[in-house]
Order: sequence, then structure tokens, then C-alpha cells
Amino acid sequence: MEDPPPKVEIGASRTKLVLLTIAGIVMTAGSAILASRRLPSVLPGSYGEFIGWVGLIFFGLCTLLIVWRLFTSHGVVLTLDSEDIRDKRITDKVIPWNAVRGISTWQSQRQRIMIVAVDPDFERSLNLSRLARMAREASKTLGADGLSIGTNDLKTDHDTLFRTATAFWKANT
Repeated sequence: MEDPPPKVEIGASRTKLVLLTIAGIVMTAGSAILASRRLPSVLPGSYGEFIGWVGLIFFGLCTLLIVWRLFTSHGVVLTLDSEDIRDKRITDKVIPWNAVRGISTWQSQRQRIMIVAVDPDFERSLNLSRLARMAREASKTLGADGLSIGTNDLKTDHDTLFRTATAFWKANT
């Protein structure tokens, strides 16, 4: 494995965020159609109506989050260098490589997320964002124990991020 560059800065992808916003609007609208029983096969109190309401809430909240990121994610979001890793979406603090216990990939269907396992004592000192705290608990329940770093809204892909982060971590621990 080759040595990583001195520093890697990754920004938010406006294009990906716009596409995710469109997908969120479509899914929210589809859920609203089910919830409002606009289709003749969806009866009051049916499973289809229930799924519509669950989808309306879930996709609606996800779409709001994506729109919020579209307007607030500017410049560099994720930084990796010889000393640490920092994801502004997770915390305002840097995570030194010597606090990282492992890097892995968690996958659900075609969605892949990089999981950074951090020393529990150090992790308690992090001021995790509300979303990061919620994702942390949900991920742990699903078997992904660590901080989740997704690339759905970044100007990189999962494989590149994973290779780069692993190279930095191995070179500095």
C-alpha cells in the first residue's frame, strides 16, 4: 500500500445533495399518496396506509436533513492528515489516529458506510452532533460499532475514502 498524501480535504458535493433532495421529494410524495389513500387499493386502516405514514415521516425528515445540508455544507467537510481525521458532520473536534481502534465498512444492500471505531474513553470526550449521536446508536444496534462516515453527500466515493483513511491510520499507528 502506498503512502497517503500529506493532507486530504473532501468537500460536500452539491450535485449529490441536489439529486438526494429530488429523490427524497419523490419518496415523500409517494408516501403521502399512500398515507392519504389516493390509490383505490389502499383502504383505511390498511397496512399500505400505515406504510405510507411511516414513509411520509421518515422520508420527509430525511429530505429536510438533506436540504439543510445542501444550504449549510460549504467547503471542506472531511479532512484526513498524518495526525488525525475530522468530519465536521460528526464533531467539531479532530480524532487523532492513535485514538482510532479500527476502520471497517458496514453495508446494507448497496449502501456502504465507513465505520471508524474510536477508543471509548476518547469518544466520550467528543462533542458529537445530534445526528451523529442518533446514527451512532442506530448503527450500533445494526452491528456497526463506531462513528459512521458516509459518502452520499461528499465529492468522493466509499472505496477511495476507505483506502485513504486506512492508509493514514496504518501509517500513523
